[in-house]
Amino acid sequence: MSEETKVIIGLEIHAYLGTESKLFCSCPTKAVDIPNSQTCVICLGMPGSKPVLNEKAVELGTKVGLALNCNINQDFFFSRKTYFYPDMSMNYQITQYEVPLAQKGFLILPSGKKVRIRRAHLEWDPAALVHPNGMGKSSYVLIDYNRSGLPLVEIVTEPDLVSPAEAREFMNTLENILNYLNVLRPDTTLKVDCNISINGGNRTEIKNVSGYAAAEKALTFELARQKQELKNGKIIEQHTRAFNAETGMTVELRKKETEDDYGYIFDPDLVKVSLSREYLDKIKLGMPELPEQKAQRFIKEFGFSDYDARVLCSDFDLGKLFDEMVSRKASALLSARILTRELLAVLNHDALSFNDVIVKADDLVELVVLIEQGKVSDKNAKQAMINYISGDKSKPKDFLEKNNLLISQSINLDEVIAKVLSSNEKAVSDYKAGNEKSLNFLAGLVMRETKGTASPQKVQEVLKQKLS
Repeated sequence: MSEETKVIIGLEIHAYLGTESKLFCSCPTKAVDIPNSQTCVICLGMPGSKPVLNEKAVELGTKVGLALNCNINQDFFFSRKTYFYPDMSMNYQITQYEVPLAQKGFLILPSGKKVRIRRAHLEWDPAALVHPNGMGKSSYVLIDYNRSGLPLVEIVTEPDLVSPAEAREFMNTLENILNYLNVLRPDTTLKVDCNISINGGNRTEIKNVSGYAAAEKALTFELARQKQELKNGKIIEQHTRAFNAETGMTVELRKKETEDDYGYIFDPDLVKVSLSREYLDKIKLGMPELPEQKAQRFIKEFGFSDYDARVLCSDFDLGKLFDEMVSRKASALLSARILTRELLAVLNHDALSFNDVIVKADDLVELVVLIEQGKVSDKNAKQAMINYISGDKSKPKDFLEKNNLLISQSINLDEVIAKVLSSNEKAVSDYKAGNEKSLNFLAGLVMRETKGTASPQKVQEVLKQKLS
């Protein structure tokens, strides 16, 4: 991105709430394979049907608003967003616009940047369009109304983001908070509408992008496309685009509607919702520990650095794994080191996420105990973690025992060291001349000769004795 390019990005993120029934009816939300089997007159939009608000969805949405530092509107309304699309039998979507559940909040990114939240509101999801032969390859489309009426919380940012990478950072941070809150429907992905403009021009919206990695790719392509359009002397028109995850490209869908086009009106079938102060206070008291709070606790309780504490709390499952290890009496400092150094290093190297692998607390506790007892070298502990994630996936302790990589008490260390010293006379002379680095060089050779099964501390101790 050139220095003169000013990028403005805003996000509209949709998250499925983990309720047992839909937003305005009692139909179950659990995924099933039979299309249109979990429907009723309400989520099918039959004339005369009357929606009834799901209180659990309000509770979960309120938690989201509080976690995002929003003002909660004690009195709020639902509105009808009117537009035609085949997946909406009523030709309008029940959502919130004029008076949402929560508004005017903010989220602090790991970089320290403050991103303003315009609002967090509830709405129901339209039905799902099913393309039998794939998108664009079928002569007809089917509609599955099982999805119609599923409760969503939509989180709308102000246009405060300035790069695709920062947009991904925001979504990653947000998803982590939602996981800590335990408000998400299992096995769902955040969906986002990405708005982007450059140099004060018109914005384009990329609809229905699944996940933060795809959002970054979509925005990266769209940024390059807009820059090329301007370079060619063209004007960017406000419109809506779709992202093709297979090609990594965006394609034009239609001209962008304005808010006035939707003809918002208060939904006459849904009365004003009033939240009492006692209700809000109860929800606040029941809020779980969030990432920032947990990081501060780790710093205070275990003496972690700010970096280690925040890395541990940057992923809900990673922090949960740490808690499980410590609850089994594993050393907090060694557990943190294994997770933030060795585990994450392997995941990053293999381009994996924590959810892509199976990691058990008991397996890692065994490794931590071996390190604590001085029975395994750092090098072999690292190799055991690499095998655990990317090799045959055997438990670290089993891998070390099977390959004879635990520190042995039977090694004739004097013999190995004598061999190394006789073969490296220059390093011996350098050490005796005052070069301390030569000692580490010689110790590394000994550790290599013993395949890491000698105690590093013992090697250093014996070397100094031999060289004195």
